[in-house]
This record gives sequence, C-alpha cells and structure tokens, in this order.
Amino acid sequence: MENQRHFELKFEGKQVMLLVHPPEGGMRANLKDIQKYLRRQEIAYRHETLFDIYQRASGEFELLANQEVRNYQLKVEVSEDEQEAWLSVVAPDTGDEKIDPAAVKKALEEAKVEKGILYPEIKRILASGESQERVLIARGMMNKHGENGHIEFVENPNNKFELGDNTADFKELGLFDNVFEDDLIAKITRPTEGGDGYNVRAKILRGRPGKKARYMLGKNVRLDEDETELFAAKDGYVVRTGRKISVENILDVNNVDSETGNIRFHGVVRVRGQVEDGFAVEAEKGIEVMGTVGKAALKTKGDIQIEGGVFGATLESGGNISARFLSEAKVKAGLNVYVRAYILHSEVTAKRAVKVEEEEEGFIKGGRVRAGTEIWSSIVGSDVSEEPTALEVGGSVNIRKRFDQLEERIEANLEGFDKIRKNLQYLVKQRETEGLTTDERKKALISDATKSGLKMTRDMLQQGKLHHELLKQMRNTQESNAMVMVLKKANPGTTVQIQTSRVQLKDPLETIAFAIMGGSLKAIPYTTALNLHKQQKMKKLTT
Repeated sequence: MENQRHFELKFEGKQVMLLVHPPEGGMRANLKDIQKYLRRQEIAYRHETLFDIYQRASGEFELLANQEVRNYQLKVEVSEDEQEAWLSVVAPDTGDEKIDPAAVKKALEEAKVEKGILYPEIKRILASGESQERVLIARGMMNKHGENGHIEFVENPNNKFELGDNTADFKELGLFDNVFEDDLIAKITRPTEGGDGYNVRAKILRGRPGKKARYMLGKNVRLDEDETELFAAKDGYVVRTGRKISVENILDVNNVDSETGNIRFHGVVRVRGQVEDGFAVEAEKGIEVMGTVGKAALKTKGDIQIEGGVFGATLESGGNISARFLSEAKVKAGLNVYVRAYILHSEVTAKRAVKVEEEEEGFIKGGRVRAGTEIWSSIVGSDVSEEPTALEVGGSVNIRKRFDQLEERIEANLEGFDKIRKNLQYLVKQRETEGLTTDERKKALISDATKSGLKMTRDMLQQGKLHHELLKQMRNTQESNAMVMVLKKANPGTTVQIQTSRVQLKDPLETIAFAIMGGSLKAIPYTTALNLHKQQKMKKLTT
C-alpha cells in the first residue's frame, strides 16, 4: 500500500484500488498529484473513473482499474494477535516462469514471520505456480497457564435423610456437615506448571504456573503428609470462615425451625432461641436451649439444659435434664431432672432424683413422676380438683416401668379372657339347646374360642411368673434413702408409691415427707425427713 497526503493506493491481485480522503480543514487531494503518481507507477486507467472517485472523496477504497500482472505478486498478512500468517499469490497473465522461493522468503522476512512456518504448504504453493488467496503458512502456539490448585469438600452421606418412600423430608435439610474423628473433609488439588508458547514473529509467550489452593487450617483439622487431604481431628461439624477450615464440637443455631430443619450432631447443640413444634434435635454430647421448646423431640447422651419452658416435648437424656417448667411433656433422664417452676400433666422418669426447685409456688400436678431415689416439690397434686398425680420412688426405675406395663397387660388379658369365656358359654348353651345337629359355622366358632382361651391362659401364666419375678427384684433393691419430700402441701388425689408400698391421699397434708420406715411406707414430718436425708448423705461421704 502506498500512502500519500490526501489519498492512498493499494493493489488487490490485479485490481488497483484508490482511496481519496474527504476535505479536511479546507484542504483536499490535488487531482494532478494523483495523476502524476499513477504515471510513475505505470498504471493505465480511465480518466472518467479517476474523476468520479476524486469528486466523491468517500474515504473508502474504490476500484480504479484492472492492471496486467507481469510478475508474481506475493503478499503476507499477519493476524492481529500474531498467531497466524497467510500468503496470497497473484500469478502473472503471461509467461511460464515459476514462483521464486527467494521472493517468498523475502515476503516472510518483510512481514517478520520467523516461527511456526508451515513448510509443506509453502512447497505446495511453489509447485502449483497458481494464484492463491490467503493460504495459512504459519501458526504460533499459545502459551498455557497452569491451573490453580483448589479444594473439593467431600460430601458426607450420613448428613442426608430420606423417608421410607425415598422422598425428601423438608425437615431433614442436612445443613450441618457432621464428621467423626479421622473422617476425610476435603481433597486438595495441586496447581499445574503451565507451558510457554510463541507467535509467528518468534516472540515467546510465557505461561505462568498455577497458584496453590488458598486455605488455612483451623482447630481440629489436620493435613496429611502429601498435603493433598484434610481430615477431622475430632468429632464435630465443618465450619468454613473465609479461607479458614475448622471442626467445631459446639453447633450454634439461632432457632430450630424450617430454616435449619432437624439437627443431628456429634457434639453439643446450642440453640439461642426456640425449638419449634415438629422438629428434632439429636446430639451426642449435650443440648442447650436458651428459649422454649415446643412439641419437639430432643435426645442426647449428655445433658439437656433449657432456659425456658417445655410445651409438649419429648426429652431423652443420658445425663441431667433441666428446664424452667415442664407442661404435657414426656421426659426421661439417665441421672436427674431439675425444674425451677413446675411439672404439669407430664410423664417424667429419672434414674436418680426429680426436683422442683421453687420453694414458694413450685408444684407437681397431674401425670406421673418416677425417680430412683427421691422427689422434691413444694406442692404436689391439685387443691382445686382431685386430679390424679402419681409419684413413684425407689428401686430400679426401669423395673418399676416394666412392672407397671406388665400389670396393664395382665388387666387387659383378664378382660379379654372374660369375653372369650362368656362367648364360649353362650355358644355351648346354644349347641345344647339345638342338639348335635348345630351347623358347621357354630362348631368352628366354638373351636376357635376354645383355642383362644387356652392360648390366653398360657400367656397369663407366663405373665404371672414375670410379675412375681419383677416384684421380687423390686423388694430386693429397696433404697433406705428413697423418699418423697413435700415442703408445703400434698393435696388429695395424689398417689405416693415407694418400692412396692403405695398410699393414696384422701386429705391434704402439709410439710410432709414419705419414706420406708420399719418395712412400711410412712408419712413423717418434713424436718425429720430432711435431717434423715442429711445424715444419709454424710454417711455416704464418710464411707
């Protein structure tokens, strides 16, 4: 391409292209200057065509003339990113001469194409001797940057929960990534080195290496020797804070509701707010709730501590359970149950003691409270109505529970047996009235009733033996310090049972205690029982 002040000329194969710049600042191309330049280049053209292009001054290349090509014309183009180069060839109109390899070399040198040359293509062009348009004759190689290292966290299948029909339960969100000690938490991919490249003008394109995965080891996380895997050093759940990875053994949540779903965790679960109706919390080491607990299920091998009250929940603990109050709850503690205000219409079982700590207004009303050694409350039963309140102390709580369940089954079997006996008597009487020709259906009914009666008789005999054995175990495990302590008032309708002895109060009693003395259940003054309790504690400390 030739550049002049106000016009440009270029050749595209056999075509001569002219560009005339529009006037600028009152200055424009001079027609005579263009004509002189064309004569020097020995270009034949039509004056009308030149004048039209000159008059338009469009600023774009326009066809001026077609010229006769006497020699091979070679043109090398390089892409903008200098990764590719093309060769265009215009063959002469006459003559049998071949393309001069030196001319190709010169064209490449002028275009500064030095590397990645495709010599087979150039040989083909030289051998052909024909016109070619933009044939790729050089290709660079792009550099390759290394890939950065990264961390891929391992999905723990133990955190996913499904219903029996394999549909997802919206309460089982599995938001907290539980891990056990030595569980694999994440895999670390190392960065790659990358590689250098070049362009057709022999410029080296450096490939940078990848960066290491960015992370920080928090507490209870260890890295293996190859630095490719992260493991939990303790039971807990995985916490990611920025680049820091830790395993915590205390899980803090604001509330347990539809946002968290049910929670199952190996450590301690701490709830700052409430546990809503219908949700469950299971924790290996313990559960702490700052607010209230609705009709939920809490279970742990450790302690359950609830700052607020409990409305209809099921609580199961391997240790102690404490709450402000219990209302219509089912509670089972491996050690003690401590309630600050009251226990209302609840089923409470503790291996050791149940205590309502409020000395003025604290009460146990309705339901059943079982304890292995002692029950403490200012008020027991109701002074408004004689609603049943059952307090049971002494021996093994589990044995007592089995004994009560067995008695319920025996009573139900006796009622069932009585119905079978009456039905059988009726069928036999009908047979005697109708004679031996009674139909086959009645015969079958008599046979079935007889078999059912015999089976129920065998079952009741077995239950009787078990009843005797449990009663024997209860009597052999009497605790000398088993007692019920009532600081202010025991209301009528309250049943107190210690070991196998039971009494139902008909009249109110004040500042009273119940204990086994001389082999029988007795009501004694509260202060006397308190002194006896203190003596027993001192005796345990000194032995």
